Amino acid sequence: MRVTRTLQNAVLASLCVFSALPVQAATTVIDFNSLAAVTTNPTVVVPSPYIEDGFKLTTSSGSPYTGYAGGTIYALTPSHGQWMGSPAVYSGVITNYGSAFVLERADGGVFDLLSMDVGLLNNYPHFDVYGYFPQGGYVHQYTPLAYNYTTLQTITFGNDFKGVNKLVFSSVYAQVDNINLSVATVPEPETYALMLAGLGLVGFAARRRIR
Repeated sequence: MRVTRTLQNAVLASLCVFSALPVQAATTVIDFNSLAAVTTNPTVVVPSPYIEDGFKLTTSSGSPYTGYAGGTIYALTPSHGQWMGSPAVYSGVITNYGSAFVLERADGGVFDLLSMDVGLLNNYPHFDVYGYFPQGGYVHQYTPLAYNYTTLQTITFGNDFKGVNKLVFSSVYAQVDNINLSVATVPEPETYALMLAGLGLVGFAARRRIR
């Protein structure tokens, strides 16, 4: 009876430790550096969907940017007059409907939006970002962009944009770079294996002590 009770206590203690394991956050930056190209063309066409670090970028059109196919994704090159030091993307215009970027995790999971760098392509400074939640509903942030065509402006996002599974944001009148995202991660399987091994040792030691 004492052995069984000791083992039960060990199991309960181990379960408490398991539940207390911290959920870590891994930060990734979609920087489009893979799109760097040696060319004299001012832009290059980007395959859609564009995949980087487990995220996919596509375009959509219409109002509110659903129900219609999106436009072509382009990346600026050093030959472009508004090159700002690294590849950035924008999309072509869909006649009568406009166009927007859609960013999602390739596995459909949730993530947090932390920041992104944006630069004007013309004199339309209206930059909108919508975040959609898996349980329904959305958040929206509008940021007026500075009339500066040589540097990127960093836009930051607060707690409202945590736990989203889709972003929809402006694409035609601004170029976008360095999308900073955070994804929750669970402990590695090796961590659980080590803790289970430790539980076994606790049980073995308890049996020997009682004998």
